[in-house]
Amino acid sequence: MKKNKRCVFLLLAATILFSAVIIPTSMAKAVAVTQMSSPVAGGTSHSIALKNDGTIWAWGSNLQLQVGQDGDLKEQPVPEQVEVEEDSMFVSVAAGYDFSLALRHDGHVLVLGERGYAPVYEVPLSSFILAIAAGQTDGLALDRDGVVWQWTIGGAPRKVPNLSGVAAIAAGGAHYFALTYSGDVWAWGANFSGQLGNGTAIDAPVPEKVRNLANIVYIAAGYSHTLAINHKGYVYAWGSNTYGQLGDETTDTSYLPVLVSGLKDVVQVSAGNESSMALTKDNVIYTWGYGEFGQLGDDTATISQETPAAIETEGTPIYIASGGNHNFYIDSLGELYAWGRNRNNMLGTGDKLNKTVPFAVFDNMAESRRCPSDPIKGASAWAVPELEELYKMDFLPPMLFGDYQNNVTRAEFAGLLIDMHESINGAEIKLEGSAVFEDIENHVFELEIEKAFEIGLVSGVSETRYNPEGLITRQEAAKMIVAFICIIEGFPEPTWGSVSQYMDADIVQVWAVPYVAFASDNDIMQGSGGDFNPLDNLTRQQILAMIYRTILKYGWVRKV
Repeated sequence: MKKNKRCVFLLLAATILFSAVIIPTSMAKAVAVTQMSSPVAGGTSHSIALKNDGTIWAWGSNLQLQVGQDGDLKEQPVPEQVEVEEDSMFVSVAAGYDFSLALRHDGHVLVLGERGYAPVYEVPLSSFILAIAAGQTDGLALDRDGVVWQWTIGGAPRKVPNLSGVAAIAAGGAHYFALTYSGDVWAWGANFSGQLGNGTAIDAPVPEKVRNLANIVYIAAGYSHTLAINHKGYVYAWGSNTYGQLGDETTDTSYLPVLVSGLKDVVQVSAGNESSMALTKDNVIYTWGYGEFGQLGDDTATISQETPAAIETEGTPIYIASGGNHNFYIDSLGELYAWGRNRNNMLGTGDKLNKTVPFAVFDNMAESRRCPSDPIKGASAWAVPELEELYKMDFLPPMLFGDYQNNVTRAEFAGLLIDMHESINGAEIKLEGSAVFEDIENHVFELEIEKAFEIGLVSGVSETRYNPEGLITRQEAAKMIVAFICIIEGFPEPTWGSVSQYMDADIVQVWAVPYVAFASDNDIMQGSGGDFNPLDNLTRQQILAMIYRTILKYGWVRKV
């Protein structure tokens, strides 16, 4: 029966979780996942995990029935299977402070306990749910239409307003996040320590975009701080920093995102009450922040650690997760390791001793799996094949380009080309001079624009202005892509050309003629209906298709 049950689970999970276009497991710049199911989660004093046969197991405090043991409020010292209806298969778990959530294979969400409710009951959600998250008192759910639902445990779910194109969700203590396919982060809820990243300490009842962030592919929230990974594998943090949990070499609260010091090639982050953790593409775990109970995993009880430090691990870590003051990782063989606070048996080791290093507690863990959101959704039919092929090349994470019909700004295009330059050459561009343009200060693409100017890829609209939010025109795009080709290939930039084949040749500006001619002659950009339309703007799908064709033409490969 066990074998048959496992087969059914795997078939059902595969049907649900892999039914759409799948985002490659390893993206450019060390990007790993854009949205995952969670096979293990920790609350304040309990833990919950998912085995590879689709069963859910829980341990720790059961005072609120959060480990699903009906009528028994005693702590559960080791993992024990949660009894649910026959043949229920689960694909993800989440842990709030005193409750647990479990996502069933058929898109239904179950709650385990909390404040005397039945030990296991179903949330009244009419949509098919793809992902779940849990905060202090609230649950979040993302459905397959990209709608985010929120409810206080025991209450009725409600739609979260002002959101679209959502790819992932996260919940902290009382603050919540939605990550879109465009790489934007939206936040709402409590903000007493700046954990919403909006530059204030004012709560937000509806989602607001986190400032000074772009191209984010992963988000995690602690009690009052937040972590995010961008598509280059760098980590940003904001909010409370009493114990160095922001990892920026200070203990200063930050109301805006700051770069976590010394980390690169990060593929996943997680956050506890006042501690933080990161996993790199090389399967190394870094920890920082509060460590009094051993949650840093470095064989100490360090109170405050202001920069990330690698810890020793057994096996090959492939997934990390955090509870309030305890942490987990899963290795490539499905073994679960736990460490940190253990006052209520939340480590599952059978004792109440804190662990300062990872301790093996459980095996046959389920793999983390992606939800079937489609990164190509919204693109025109002609563009889909080219976009799919582009993403297979690992140059650009698909998550960043969900709004395919939106026009591209001058800043965004500069950022795209700089990412391409660094991918092709296998090295970051080093800035030699100081900032030139006054209007890019604190812009999310400030560094990329400066790099683009440094290598002669872009110029300003004046000596001191770049106009970063200006929409790029077709003739500007031709100049930038041709300049990029010349830089990469070592060609001299064109100084002459003819665009007489286009009926609107007379409105192509003189400075643009050589570039438009080069782009046209080399099949990089073509006109439509006999016109080049030099003053029209370009959409994301047009820009990405142009990049794809250029990569093919010149045989570029990614070196990082």
